[in-house]
Order: sequence, then structure tokens, then C-alpha cells
Amino acid sequence: MLGYAETHFKFKLPWSPLFRALPEMILDAPSLALLDQPIPLTLAVHDAHRFPVRLDEVRIVSRIKGQMHEITWTPSLGLDQPFHWIRLPCPGPLLCGAQWVDAAFRVTDRKGKSWTFLNHNLPGLSAQSLRIVRLASDFPAPEGWVSGDLHCHTHWSEDPVEWGGDPTMMRDAARCMGMGFFAATDHSYDFAWEHPDYLRPADPTQRFQEFRSSLPPDLEGEPVVLPAEEISCGNSRGENIHLLAIDHPLYIPGQGDGGRRGLNNHPDLSIPEVLELLTESGAPALAAHPRPGIGWLQRKIFRRGQWDGTDLHAGIHGLQFCNGSWGRDFLEGRGLWVQDLVAGNRRLPIAGNDAHGDLNRATQVSLPLARLRQTDHHRFGAMRTWILPEGPPSRESLRKALTGAPCVISDGPWLGLRVPDAAHPAERSSGQGTLQAASLPEFGNIRRVLVFGHRRGQAREAVVLDASPASLHSEHSFELPPDTLYVRAELLTESGNRALTRAVEPGRT
Repeated sequence: MLGYAETHFKFKLPWSPLFRALPEMILDAPSLALLDQPIPLTLAVHDAHRFPVRLDEVRIVSRIKGQMHEITWTPSLGLDQPFHWIRLPCPGPLLCGAQWVDAAFRVTDRKGKSWTFLNHNLPGLSAQSLRIVRLASDFPAPEGWVSGDLHCHTHWSEDPVEWGGDPTMMRDAARCMGMGFFAATDHSYDFAWEHPDYLRPADPTQRFQEFRSSLPPDLEGEPVVLPAEEISCGNSRGENIHLLAIDHPLYIPGQGDGGRRGLNNHPDLSIPEVLELLTESGAPALAAHPRPGIGWLQRKIFRRGQWDGTDLHAGIHGLQFCNGSWGRDFLEGRGLWVQDLVAGNRRLPIAGNDAHGDLNRATQVSLPLARLRQTDHHRFGAMRTWILPEGPPSRESLRKALTGAPCVISDGPWLGLRVPDAAHPAERSSGQGTLQAASLPEFGNIRRVLVFGHRRGQAREAVVLDASPASLHSEHSFELPPDTLYVRAELLTESGNRALTRAVEPGRT
């Protein structure tokens, strides 16, 4: 279970080892920054309406290139709302490379007792420094391409185990990280319950409209915030799986695995029924984390399952098989995507992180009521979808691009693929296929690039190009075998960073 961890819910039990009569308070900042961008250092506070405190003092220390920089702030600020997002100064110059940030907080509770904590006040977790890498140069993508996180959650996703981020804070983080957009894909089942009382039923249609209205509007020079919904719906076996609907104007119900209906965990709608509802608006539909690791408890209690080929109906525009890490769920999800390509479909590869806030590292409930953990996976903006819209990024241009524009997924390096007479000019070459690969020192030299192709009548892909450049930049040419239906490319750096292109079809001769 991902997200800023909810530690106050006790399932009506008298005691929990995670419970503290204080709001959850977490220091956060993007894990990556462009050279010219200030770092939006933030204190995220949850449940202060239940446990009011006064923020008396904050001491912030930043370590950059062997130098220490410090600021002390004494706000005497009362905190008594369900959510607070407090912007903090981040000391030190804008220098490239890694820096580490720590903040010591002193608060006073309503009984007058003083509390001091470092970086967070969550029980059982070490107070690790925030690590922020400032790039020496911008990402190596060509002009016109924009990147974004297509699966993340705001505070509208709030339940007994997690809560999400502030959309404005997330937009500031996206700008700092060089992203052009992100999609706020909040849970369909969370819209059906009140805030801050997430166990009291609410009108989900009204709440969804309030959510859409609350998101930051499009502003020139700012990342675009796409209103979206992560819909819980039924696969061909009647299990709950998730589908991302990007900028559909109306709420679509889905509470099967929301955990608030007890064992009434059957899907509300099937995948085809959801796609039918999306038809009028033309909203892009993406298969969310199609091959997640699902434990026995999630299968039995929440009836959760996976996507397979029979669930990839017409109207699904992409598969979000990159979900915050390059682990088994990525490898199995990529296998499903390739299987779908070989079957003749050309759905986009999509990357997201499923972050619930979680800018610098993800905090997770690893054992309900008992244990938390932190991980570098599922951090906002770490895994990205690069897309080539027609014109500047906007809700309209991004919606259109997500139904079939050139697309690359990456956590840093760049990979461009061109083939003879491809339909899109950005993917078109003459004569031979070409591959352009680029990395940055922060992501390591390119260790390997691969081009895969699928020929008519063949049951699987074959390797068309396999090269090991051992450099930050490389270009390659390759011949397409006869009757090639599509090619796609992958890249791996020496630091373990990856990039992957969509499938590109050569022109028919």
C-alpha cells in the first residue's frame, strides 16, 4: 500500500503501535531538480484537525559539495486543518550534483507538551536525509517533446491506510523536475466517501466535480494538471483491476476493491462498460499497472486481479506497465504489451509512479496497524511518459497525443527511433532505420541499445540491432528485414536507467 502513511486508523481497536496523538508530519521535496529551478521544500501535515499543534521552530540544513548551509525559522504557526502544505526555505546555492536536506521541527500540542522530530514523526522509521539530485543540464529529449507522470494521487485519494499530495505542491515539484504535465488519477472509490471522514458515504458525482474544479488551471509556462480518475472495474474473470481515464468530465463508479463495503467486493462495471461511458468524451483510457504483484490477502479480501490479453478491448489506448520501478511488474507488463503488439495492436507504452504525494521517497504501510516502511520506488516523476503533442502542452493537445502520438517511457535517458516512411514525421527516415540514444552523467553511460522487430507470419519479435556504446551519446543505423510490421527500441545505462519507445510501423511498399 503506497502513499503518505495514515497512522491514526485503528479499525475500532483500542490501540495500535502506529498511533500517535499528533498529526502526521513529513518533510518532502522532489528527488530531482533542473539546474535553474528552486527546490520546493514542503512540510506535509495530515489530521491536524484531530490533533492541533503549533509549529514553533524549523531548523533546515542542506549539504552541497561538502558545504553546509543552514536556516532557522520560527513561525509560531497554528495547525488545525485536515491538510497543511507548508513551504519551507531550502538553504544553499543552485549547484549541480547531489545534495542532502534535513529539517528539525519543534511543535507544541494542545496540552502544552513540546515535541521535536527530524524529517518526519512517523513511528518506526529512520530519519533519512532527503537526497536531491540537481542535473547539470536539461534532459536530452528533442525540442517539442514533453514529459509527465500519468499515474499519481492527490489528497482526494484518502483512506484508512494512505493519503495523497497537494496538487499545487505537485505542480511546483513537476516544474522543478522539468515535467510538462501530470495526471491526477485519484481513486474512483475514494470519491464516494467524505473528507475528512473517509468512512462516511458521500455523493461521488459532486465530489468528482469538486475535485476537477480544485486542480490548478492551465497557465502559460506551468506544467499542465490533467484531471483523471483511476477507475476500479471488472476484468474478464470478474476481478477488480484499475483503468486510468484521462480528463473525462463525469464520474465513473467503481468501488469493488475500495475496502469499505466489506466482502461486497464485486466490480461495479466491467471494462467494456467503462469504455462505453468514455466514448462520448473521447477520453484516453490506459490500463493501470496491468501486472502488479498481488498477495493472497488482496485477492481474497479485495478481489484484485490482473489484466490479460482478453481485457485489452478496442478503446484502450495504452498500457501503464512502468509503475514506479523496473521490477517484475514492469517485466511482466512489458511482456503483455509485446504480446498485444504481435497480435496487431499498437497501444502506447505508458509510465507513471502511483505516487500518493511521495516526492522524495514513498512511505508505505507494510503491515496494517503495525509497521511502516520507506522505498525509493513509486516516487513522483521518477518514471515518465514522454509524448510529442501538436503544439504547446495543454489539456486538449495532451488528450489527443495520448490516443496515439509518438511516445517514449524513461527515467532519464533518451531514445529516438526512426524507420522508413513512418506515418509521423518525428519517426520517419529514408532508406534505413536509425536510432538516436542519449544519456546524462547523472544517469550513466549507455550500456546497451536494442531494436526489436516483428515480421509478418512470425510468432514473436526478433532482435534487429544489439549494440553496446559505452558512451553518453550514440547513433546507429539498421536494415529492416522484409515484411517488417513494426520495430521498437530499448536502452539500458550502466546506472540501471532505462528508456523504451513505442512500436513504429514502416511505410508499406
